[in-house]
Amino acid sequence: MAPRKRTSARSKATQPVESAPAKPSRKSRSAKTSAVQSPEAEATSAQKVATEATASAQAAPRVRYSDEELEEFRQIILAEKRKTLEELRLLRERLEDLNAFNYIEEGGIFSLHPAEQGTEAVERERTYAQIQRLTTYLRKLDEALKRIDNKTYGICRKCGILIAKERLRAVPITTLSASWKIHHRCPEDGIDRIIPIHQAKALQE
Repeated sequence: MAPRKRTSARSKATQPVESAPAKPSRKSRSAKTSAVQSPEAEATSAQKVATEATASAQAAPRVRYSDEELEEFRQIILAEKRKTLEELRLLRERLEDLNAFNYIEEGGIFSLHPAEQGTEAVERERTYAQIQRLTTYLRKLDEALKRIDNKTYGICRKCGILIAKERLRAVPITTLSASWKIHHRCPEDGIDRIIPIHQAKALQE
């Protein structure tokens, strides 16, 4: 029987010992986790940025007339309002006269020819329609004054560009640029121009 070989304590001590892999520290794991965001978190962050940008754009238009120019338009609108109020006063007096005349005629003091009665009715209806039109115009003038106060007057509600000054002077209640009103499109260069339809067609050809 062959004798068993003995392993000396010295040879066991010289054998290499494999070390276990080091565990990452808690600090490094938390840093790595915070550096990588989930898709949901990234989407929420992007949506928040977009919302803030939209709110900022709506709060203040990118273009507007200066305070001096807005004051010029204010004076134009106030003068137009004074003139309209005077016209409205005269029309209301005219309507009162027509109504009073109709009341006297119906009372039997004197009678009108049927043709004259028809003329009076038409005149009364026309006066009433003019009063309604001027009342609506006054309301729009007041709305224009409010737009001057919040510094949005003269900005086209379709194109977002400045309405041409000559158009605002002629139609102070307008909220549409000449480009949109006449041609139903916004100018590519962002400048409102009053170009007749026949000239615009010639430019397109």
